[in-house]
Amino acid sequence: MLTLKNIIGNIKKGQSALAVRAVLNELERNYEAMLPGIAISGCQKHGDNATTVYLTMPSATTKSVVYDIVIWVRSITKMDMDVPFKAYSNSPAFSYNFAYVFYQAGSLLFPNKYPKEFRELPPKTRNPYMSAGFDRHIFSGIRYISEYKLPKIIGIYNGKVPPVKSFKEKIKEVNNIRAELKKAQIGS
Repeated sequence: MLTLKNIIGNIKKGQSALAVRAVLNELERNYEAMLPGIAISGCQKHGDNATTVYLTMPSATTKSVVYDIVIWVRSITKMDMDVPFKAYSNSPAFSYNFAYVFYQAGSLLFPNKYPKEFRELPPKTRNPYMSAGFDRHIFSGIRYISEYKLPKIIGIYNGKVPPVKSFKEKIKEVNNIRAELKKAQIGS
């Protein structure tokens, strides 16, 4: 299972310290831009050692699109560099670039919500080195959880388990929203 330390280590491979800092700074800028639209929609505490947090997060390109992000952590107290985690995101960037890698590492939540090829075929074009990494949504979800604090999330949201759309359901929704926006632009 992946930890934040694993992912930061992957980002560092073959990179100078400046390049790593640039990647992390860009992720941080994306987080700050998305922050007003991030919301916790639920949480489930699993015994004394794990928590699943459900978030919704806006698309960076189409503001009326909101993605489901779910983070499972082996902790009920804090999110730190050594805490194993699993993730789900129905955003295309995560799905196309990292779903396979997370699945292979045992860190993909809800694998059946992705098309079979995302679990079985390596992303040779988009992630040819099969490195585990962050897309802006997973990074922002983890950052938000660490800032908000797990005990507070559990105290407010525990037991609320919202529905989570599959990748195919979300893509269909996104295509419909974009078609409506395009139609509105043409009609203006």
